[in-house]
Amino acid sequence: MRKTIFVQLLLLVGFAMGTWAQQAGPQLVVWQKSGEKVYYQLGDLPETTFENGLLVIKCQGQAAVQYQLENILRYTYENVASAIDLQPNERSVSINRQGDAVTLQNLPAGTAVILYAANGAEVATAVAQSGQPLTISVGQRPAGVYLVKVGSQTIKLLKP
Repeated sequence: MRKTIFVQLLLLVGFAMGTWAQQAGPQLVVWQKSGEKVYYQLGDLPETTFENGLLVIKCQGQAAVQYQLENILRYTYENVASAIDLQPNERSVSINRQGDAVTLQNLPAGTAVILYAANGAEVATAVAQSGQPLTISVGQRPAGVYLVKVGSQTIKLLKP
Protein backbone atom coordinates (compact mmCIF):
# COMPACT_ATOMS: atom_id res chain seq x y z
CA MET A 1 0.00 0.00 0.00
CA ARG A 2 2.74 2.48 0.93
CA LYS A 3 4.65 1.52 -2.19
CA THR A 4 1.60 2.28 -4.36
CA ILE A 5 1.10 5.69 -2.72
CA PHE A 6 4.82 6.45 -3.13
CA VAL A 7 4.71 5.54 -6.85
CA GLN A 8 1.58 7.67 -7.37
CA LEU A 9 3.23 10.58 -5.58
CA LEU A 10 6.31 10.25 -7.79
CA LEU A 11 4.14 10.22 -10.93
CA LEU A 12 2.26 13.30 -9.74
CA VAL A 13 5.50 15.18 -9.00
CA GLY A 14 6.92 14.13 -12.39
CA PHE A 15 3.79 15.35 -14.18
CA ALA A 16 3.87 18.67 -12.29
CA MET A 17 7.56 19.15 -13.14
CA GLY A 18 6.90 18.37 -16.82
CA THR A 19 4.02 20.84 -16.91
CA TRP A 20 6.15 23.48 -15.16
CA ALA A 21 9.01 22.91 -17.63
CA GLN A 22 6.63 23.43 -20.56
CA GLN A 23 5.37 26.71 -19.10
CA ALA A 24 8.70 28.12 -17.91
CA GLY A 25 10.01 31.15 -19.77
CA PRO A 26 9.30 32.45 -23.26
CA GLN A 27 8.91 29.70 -25.82
CA LEU A 28 7.84 28.72 -29.31
CA VAL A 29 5.04 26.13 -29.29
CA VAL A 30 4.24 23.95 -32.32
CA TRP A 31 0.62 22.71 -32.18
CA GLN A 32 0.15 19.52 -34.17
CA LYS A 33 -3.16 18.13 -35.44
CA SER A 34 -2.52 14.98 -33.38
CA GLY A 35 -2.95 17.11 -30.24
CA GLU A 36 0.76 17.04 -29.39
CA LYS A 37 2.50 20.30 -28.54
CA VAL A 38 6.25 20.69 -28.95
CA TYR A 39 8.01 23.41 -26.96
CA TYR A 40 11.18 25.30 -27.91
CA GLN A 41 12.72 27.71 -25.43
CA LEU A 42 13.38 31.12 -27.00
CA GLY A 43 16.69 31.20 -25.14
CA ASP A 44 17.80 28.47 -27.60
CA LEU A 45 17.15 31.00 -30.43
CA PRO A 46 14.83 28.85 -32.60
CA GLU A 47 14.76 29.90 -36.26
CA THR A 48 11.71 28.98 -38.33
CA THR A 49 11.68 28.59 -42.10
CA PHE A 50 9.36 27.02 -44.65
CA GLU A 51 10.87 24.64 -47.19
CA ASN A 52 9.17 22.20 -49.57
CA GLY A 53 5.97 21.82 -47.54
CA LEU A 54 7.85 21.69 -44.24
CA LEU A 55 8.10 23.89 -41.18
CA VAL A 56 11.78 23.72 -40.23
CA ILE A 57 12.93 24.75 -36.75
CA LYS A 58 16.63 25.03 -35.97
CA CYS A 59 17.91 25.91 -32.51
CA GLN A 60 21.48 27.01 -31.80
CA GLY A 61 23.82 24.02 -31.61
CA GLN A 62 21.08 21.49 -32.45
CA ALA A 63 20.00 19.64 -35.55
CA ALA A 64 17.03 21.05 -37.47
CA VAL A 65 13.60 19.53 -36.80
CA GLN A 66 11.08 19.29 -39.64
CA TYR A 67 7.28 19.13 -39.53
CA GLN A 68 4.93 18.52 -42.45
CA LEU A 69 2.81 21.69 -42.79
CA GLU A 70 -0.29 19.57 -43.35
CA ASN A 71 0.17 18.15 -39.81
CA ILE A 72 0.52 21.55 -38.12
CA LEU A 73 -2.43 23.51 -36.71
CA ARG A 74 -0.36 26.56 -35.80
CA TYR A 75 2.71 27.73 -33.97
CA THR A 76 2.67 30.37 -31.29
CA TYR A 77 4.94 32.22 -28.93
CA GLU A 78 4.04 31.95 -25.25
CA ASN A 79 5.15 33.68 -22.06
CA VAL A 80 6.70 36.50 -24.07
CA ALA A 81 6.75 39.91 -22.43
CA SER A 82 6.38 42.79 -24.84
CA ALA A 83 7.10 46.47 -24.42
CA ILE A 84 4.30 47.13 -26.91
CA ASP A 85 0.80 46.47 -25.65
CA LEU A 86 -1.46 46.36 -28.69
CA GLN A 87 -5.14 47.02 -28.12
CA PRO A 88 -7.32 44.04 -29.18
CA ASN A 89 -8.87 45.94 -32.10
CA GLU A 90 -5.76 47.86 -33.12
CA ARG A 91 -4.97 45.35 -35.86
CA SER A 92 -7.76 43.33 -37.39
CA VAL A 93 -7.70 40.39 -39.73
CA SER A 94 -10.65 39.04 -41.69
CA ILE A 95 -10.89 36.09 -44.05
CA ASN A 96 -13.50 36.17 -46.79
CA ARG A 97 -16.29 33.58 -47.02
CA GLN A 98 -14.60 31.54 -49.74
CA GLY A 99 -11.44 31.29 -47.62
CA ASP A 100 -9.31 32.47 -50.53
CA ALA A 101 -8.35 35.93 -49.27
CA VAL A 102 -7.28 37.59 -46.07
CA THR A 103 -7.71 41.31 -45.38
CA LEU A 104 -5.52 43.09 -42.86
CA GLN A 105 -6.38 46.49 -41.45
CA ASN A 106 -4.52 49.06 -39.37
CA LEU A 107 -1.05 47.83 -40.28
CA PRO A 108 1.76 50.32 -39.85
CA ALA A 109 2.88 51.85 -43.15
CA GLY A 110 5.70 49.87 -44.72
CA THR A 111 4.73 46.54 -43.10
CA ALA A 112 5.60 43.70 -45.48
CA VAL A 113 2.98 40.99 -46.02
CA ILE A 114 4.29 37.82 -47.70
CA LEU A 115 2.28 34.93 -49.14
CA TYR A 116 3.96 31.51 -49.15
CA ALA A 117 2.86 28.29 -50.84
CA ALA A 118 2.94 25.07 -48.79
CA ASN A 119 6.31 24.16 -50.31
CA GLY A 120 7.82 27.30 -48.78
CA ALA A 121 8.02 29.24 -52.04
CA GLU A 122 7.27 32.94 -51.81
CA VAL A 123 4.23 33.52 -54.01
CA ALA A 124 3.43 37.20 -53.50
CA THR A 125 4.52 40.22 -51.48
CA ALA A 126 2.66 43.41 -50.62
CA VAL A 127 3.52 46.44 -48.50
CA ALA A 128 0.93 48.16 -46.30
CA GLN A 129 0.09 51.80 -46.97
CA SER A 130 -0.84 54.07 -44.08
CA GLY A 131 -4.50 53.59 -43.09
CA GLN A 132 -5.32 51.39 -46.08
CA PRO A 133 -6.63 47.80 -45.75
CA LEU A 134 -4.41 45.24 -47.46
CA THR A 135 -5.89 42.12 -49.08
CA ILE A 136 -3.89 39.06 -50.08
CA SER A 137 -5.78 36.57 -52.25
CA VAL A 138 -5.15 32.99 -53.35
CA GLY A 139 -8.26 33.04 -55.57
CA GLN A 140 -6.27 32.60 -58.81
CA ARG A 141 -3.91 29.99 -57.33
CA PRO A 142 -4.18 26.19 -57.22
CA ALA A 143 -5.94 24.47 -54.30
CA GLY A 144 -3.76 23.88 -51.27
CA VAL A 145 -2.31 25.37 -48.11
CA TYR A 146 -0.95 28.92 -48.09
CA LEU A 147 0.71 30.94 -45.34
CA VAL A 148 0.42 34.71 -44.96
CA LYS A 149 3.26 36.19 -42.90
CA VAL A 150 2.79 39.63 -41.33
CA GLY A 151 5.69 40.61 -39.10
CA SER A 152 5.88 37.86 -36.48
CA GLN A 153 2.36 36.56 -37.18
CA THR A 154 1.48 33.75 -39.58
CA ILE A 155 -2.01 33.04 -40.91
CA LYS A 156 -2.73 29.69 -42.53
CA LEU A 157 -5.19 29.61 -45.48
CA LEU A 158 -6.61 26.44 -46.96
CA LYS A 159 -7.95 26.84 -50.49
CA PRO A 160 -10.24 23.89 -51.34
